[in-house]
Amino acid sequence: MFLYLFLLLTTVPFLELYILLQVHHAVSTAWGSGYGLLATLGTVIVTGVIGAALARQQGLSVLQKLQKNMNERALPGDAIADGVLILIGAALLLTPGFLTDLFGFSLLAPFTRIGYRKLLMKWAKQKMSRGEMNVTMSGFGTPPSAQNSTDARYEPNLNEEQDHIDQS
Repeated sequence: MFLYLFLLLTTVPFLELYILLQVHHAVSTAWGSGYGLLATLGTVIVTGVIGAALARQQGLSVLQKLQKNMNERALPGDAIADGVLILIGAALLLTPGFLTDLFGFSLLAPFTRIGYRKLLMKWAKQKMSRGEMNVTMSGFGTPPSAQNSTDARYEPNLNEEQDHIDQS
């Protein structure tokens, strides 16, 4: 894992810097040296602003989906996965560079995010089945015994012997 993280944190910035310099050189050659820096920096700033606006819009959409799932007492798995992907996409768009921007925009676009969500859910299920990841939800929904009563409380008895004694 350390090797993958090391390669990611060294290779990606190197590639981003190389691409930025190539774009700067191409624009400077075509339009002049003053425009190369302006176009390169302007592109980085514009993609950051557009990305922030798109992340905000997509994030609010996912929050609405999450609230709807919770109100319907449905598991919010897809909404949570979308939220994680949007957060990663927004962080990538705030990182200067064309590769990270491209990947960030693909995480924010709903039609491409579907594929990433499937991969993320598959990865999480594999981790859970191997016992490497645990998911705990508390306070989700109303237990069946308390659905008809507004003041009923659900308190599970974890002591099986006590349950046996109470039934006798």
